[in-house]
Amino acid sequence: MMRKLIGASLAGLMLVSPALADGKVYVQLPDLSSLHGEGQKDFLRGLILANVISSNCPDFAVTEPEWSLLTDSADLIGRGQFHLNAEAYDQQYFGPAFAVLEDKSACETYGPTVQPILDQLVALGGSREPLPDQDAAYEDWRKMQDEWDAADAAPVGKTKTK
Repeated sequence: MMRKLIGASLAGLMLVSPALADGKVYVQLPDLSSLHGEGQKDFLRGLILANVISSNCPDFAVTEPEWSLLTDSADLIGRGQFHLNAEAYDQQYFGPAFAVLEDKSACETYGPTVQPILDQLVALGGSREPLPDQDAAYEDWRKMQDEWDAADAAPVGKTKTK
C-alpha cells in the first residue's frame, strides 16, 4: 500500500504544471493606466517597499497571491511602462527600499502600509485570489515578459534607411 501511495505521489509531482513548477501563483492584475507622472513613480516606490517590508517583516507577511499582486503590479509599471532593465530597477527602486530596512523601526513604520496598498490594487481591479487557470496565466505572463524583453532589446533612436 505504501509503495502505491509513494508512486502516486511521485507521478503527481511529475504532472505539476509549468505555472506551479516555479512556485509562482498568478492573480488578476489591476488596471494601472490611470496612474501617470510622479504619481506613477510614487506608486511604484510604494509597491516595491510593500514587497520588501512584507518579505522581511514577519508581522506584515502576505500570502503568495498577495505577493504576486504586489510584484507583478510593480513589473507592470517598472518594466511595462518605464522600460526599466534589471540594473535600473534595482538602483532606482529596490536599492532604496532595502535601505529602509537599515532603520530598526522600519517594520513598525512601514508595515502598516502593506495592506492599504494591496487594497488599492484590488480597488483598481486586481485580486488576492489565484486565477483558476494557472497554466493560461503563466503563458500570458511569459508573453508579456517576452514583449518587454524585446522592447528592451530594440534599438533606441532613429534608424538609417535607404
